[in-house]
Amino acid sequence: MKVSVARLDMKKTRDGWPAGVPFEPAIVHPVEAVGGSDWYVLDQHYVPGERPSWAFSEHDEYLRIPLFSYDLHPKADLAMAFMLQMGIACAGYLPGPVKHFFIATGNPVELLYDEDTGQHSGLRYWFGFAVKLL
Repeated sequence: MKVSVARLDMKKTRDGWPAGVPFEPAIVHPVEAVGGSDWYVLDQHYVPGERPSWAFSEHDEYLRIPLFSYDLHPKADLAMAFMLQMGIACAGYLPGPVKHFFIATGNPVELLYDEDTGQHSGLRYWFGFAVKLL
């Protein structure tokens, strides 16, 4: 399985976003640059225990991978465990083995703090992915 990673500068993207337009960041590549079409793209925020929503890029000129924000546990091991759980759960809804896994990640990860106590309360991570099957 091939794995690709693309990073999106979240500060630069947010600063350049048009006023009054919902913030919906994405990584976009021409399909020729990523090995052709026929990608399954997670097209909505993943909710644990629910079926993921997939878009299919069968006839598209571009592979567009939207990034969604996830508020993760402040302990890094539990934050990583959530992301692994998410990947495994989503893979269970694919109709075949993965040939290419394309990860889109937002940088930097934001540290979250409790407004009342000032204590670190979590991480906000922007993430999306697409898969091409065998």
